[in-house]
Amino acid sequence: MKKNRFIGLAGTFFLLVSLVSGIIVSCKEKDEDLVKPKTITDIILENSQFSILRDIVSYAGMTDALRTDELTFFAPSNDAFGKANIFSATVITSLPEDSARHFINSHIIGKKKLDFLELTAGREKSLSGDTLTITKIDSSVAINKSDIVIKDVMADNGIIHVIDSVAVKF
Repeated sequence: MKKNRFIGLAGTFFLLVSLVSGIIVSCKEKDEDLVKPKTITDIILENSQFSILRDIVSYAGMTDALRTDELTFFAPSNDAFGKANIFSATVITSLPEDSARHFINSHIIGKKKLDFLELTAGREKSLSGDTLTITKIDSSVAINKSDIVIKDVMADNGIIHVIDSVAVKF
């Protein structure tokens, strides 16, 4: 009788240890299982509505620059470029790299992560030194007369607001 009770207790103990071990081992996360935060660069590179912007950012050598700092990026979509009669990045990539970099920096407010509700009417300096005029009418916000059509696209290092036309002319 004692032998059967011992075997039963030993079996129960073995099952409990196996169960706890299995839970601990299966709960370990592998690096490839982790969801890594996306930077502004990652969002632009992965989203097809930014294919023209992606080419310009790559040409300007700014992919790393848009992975750091706290930024507010007013990103023109492909439709926004189309409104400016730019249907290919070659219009801008045929210019010197500094001009392409200036164009991108003209759409960025540095050192600030301004969500849609924090945008107030007034003026802000872009990374290029240009002035961005922010206007608010009711619930719509415009940057240099370019309306924000998609707001608060959160990135690890900032925030993207998609605009319906390019904010600066070149």
